[in-house]
Amino acid sequence: MRIVSIIALVVVYISCFVYASPFAATWDEVDFALALDRYDLLAMQPHFPGYPYFIFGGMLVHLFVDNPAKALAIWNGLLMMSATIPIYLLAKIFVEKKCAWVVTALVQSLSYVMLIASQPMSEGSALAVLWWYVWSLQRALHSDRVGVQLLPLWLFSVMLGIRLSYIPFGIGILYVWWKRAYRFKKLLLYSLIAVAFQFIWIMAVATTEGEGFLQLAFSFTTGHFTQWGGAISTDEAPFWKRAIMLIFYNIIWTGMAKQSIWLLSCFIVLLVMTWKRITLPPLYRLFLLTYFLWALFAQNIEKPRHILPIVVIVSFFLFVSVLQSSSRFRLTVMLILLLSQTIIGIQGVKRQATQLPATYQLAYDFEQKEKPFILLTWEETRVLEYLRVSFPHERVFSFDVFQREKAAFPHAKVYVTDHVVKGFQAQGIDVRPYIHFVRTYESSLLSDPVYGRITVYEWREEEKRE
Repeated sequence: MRIVSIIALVVVYISCFVYASPFAATWDEVDFALALDRYDLLAMQPHFPGYPYFIFGGMLVHLFVDNPAKALAIWNGLLMMSATIPIYLLAKIFVEKKCAWVVTALVQSLSYVMLIASQPMSEGSALAVLWWYVWSLQRALHSDRVGVQLLPLWLFSVMLGIRLSYIPFGIGILYVWWKRAYRFKKLLLYSLIAVAFQFIWIMAVATTEGEGFLQLAFSFTTGHFTQWGGAISTDEAPFWKRAIMLIFYNIIWTGMAKQSIWLLSCFIVLLVMTWKRITLPPLYRLFLLTYFLWALFAQNIEKPRHILPIVVIVSFFLFVSVLQSSSRFRLTVMLILLLSQTIIGIQGVKRQATQLPATYQLAYDFEQKEKPFILLTWEETRVLEYLRVSFPHERVFSFDVFQREKAAFPHAKVYVTDHVVKGFQAQGIDVRPYIHFVRTYESSLLSDPVYGRITVYEWREEEKRE
């Protein structure tokens, strides 16, 4: 099992580099890719808060890899490979040394994690640093050395400089301080040091952006919680439906099983084997509760990638619980799961790296269309700008803006995407008499659940008059 686990890890790492996604197929991916050539938050290269450690790593890889999206994905792969060390060291705490490699390989081969980590998004790098951070907290619980106590403070700042939404994990530092019963002076000192570590990247970005940084921070925070961020304050679905979708669809069906009946069955077997004695120490229960509430109330549940921290922590302790009794049957089940995850994961990252995303299909198809025409989109236009298409396209959110844009092209055909249509319907506009189906572009909804399927319609005003 140890040899098989190490081989599986090597295969996973190779796939991360060979099948690193070369596509910037979503708004956020374009933001990150553009930032490698010109770092400018005002131009959303990238968007706030700047993700400086992630972008810096991508810049280093970009020196050797021309494609900026692929450079970011490879940087994710490098950091995820480094996470093998803390995962293995943590596994050794809970299971025998001979089983620690098995746990490590199982965690690193989680199929959905492999898929997201091979994208030019910050999740892969943030997850890797999260593992180092959790390991540092585990050490800090049992050591008085100053360096050991400062390490999680520094790693926490690095993690937030990669992905700010991992801020709930700061509760781990408070837990360590509480368990060690530090006096006020030491708490104050460590708090100041923690703030100083955060200011390293905050001040660097603020200096780069100048006076507009605070305005950017305010507008981004306001927009996230009131407009586009997908927080509960902007979700029209009932609370119970949101909670069920988060638990069963995002965490279990997508995050752990990668929407595979076979993988879901394997996890159900593991749960049946261990549900009476699953090991979950207080620190990790605190992590899961805090981040679950954060994901439920403050994150966009339309994007399952936001729940990756929950997936890896739950999976880690599920594997640990199974392997605390290393019988032949249990090892056989784990071997089957390891091979299944690895094969399904590699198939997913290969498909993602070799098949054109729906946004790219849309761009290349419309380059061939007879002009004049204009394409009116929602967020797809960000990708069209990145690909520097030659045809006119605009981003519209309101029907009034749409009318003005359409009037500016009186003799051109007008095409709209399904996201524009849904937006108009939400505004009370009856669009059915005007729209005529043209084509649907499809890629992986796992890679991009929002724009993995795009339907285009032609808008014809004269049909209404007839």
